[in-house]
Amino acid sequence: MPDPVETFANQIEKVEKSLFNDLGRITKQLATLSDTELVNVMRELNFLEELSDRGYVTAVDGLMESYEAQLGSIMKEASKRGIQNIGGATIEQLELLQELDTKILLGNARVFADTLKEGLFSGIVSGEAPSGIVARLKDTVNLRTHQLNVAVHDGFRRFDDIARYKVFKGEDVMWTYVGPEDDRTRPECSATISNRKNSTKGYTELEVLGSDTPFGERGGFNCRHSWMVL
Repeated sequence: MPDPVETFANQIEKVEKSLFNDLGRITKQLATLSDTELVNVMRELNFLEELSDRGYVTAVDGLMESYEAQLGSIMKEASKRGIQNIGGATIEQLELLQELDTKILLGNARVFADTLKEGLFSGIVSGEAPSGIVARLKDTVNLRTHQLNVAVHDGFRRFDDIARYKVFKGEDVMWTYVGPEDDRTRPECSATISNRKNSTKGYTELEVLGSDTPFGERGGFNCRHSWMVL
């Protein structure tokens, strides 16, 4: 199964490349306008709409479908263990978490669009050459960034962890903490992994909630570990 985070990152990279491929033409056209014409056109120029037309919203929707698929997988696992009745409130909570992550991603697109527009307009009114404007914006205004990739990856892992906890909450199951243990592993994660009970009988729900690596949060932002049901 393709990595949904990597798929999303590749899709928005294509969206960004498509937009910048047309930015040179757009910039040259804007540079020929009178001051009044420029203001009027820039007021109407909508890079957020351009991103949507080129597939950004479709990419976000695809990522959210991966959230739903992951939840479905967890519920299937629960069903195999005899857990049939997943509370409606639980599903609503997870749906809201999806909605909030969607808003963050759409907000990222808005920030990119506004920053690109401001950089384009300021370059034209200051007399910067169109080629220079495009080169500067390509270097300084990016849709796909390392920070976004990390944030999306962390959001997906966090959702997976919270969804598993909510589906199995209150059930007679034990939990194990899985993931790498190397020179990048945080001390709290290392302590949870190396505890003897993690590799034998596992942790109870209350023990996980009271630990330094609780459900959802785990070891903190960009944690590489997850809680799994034994």
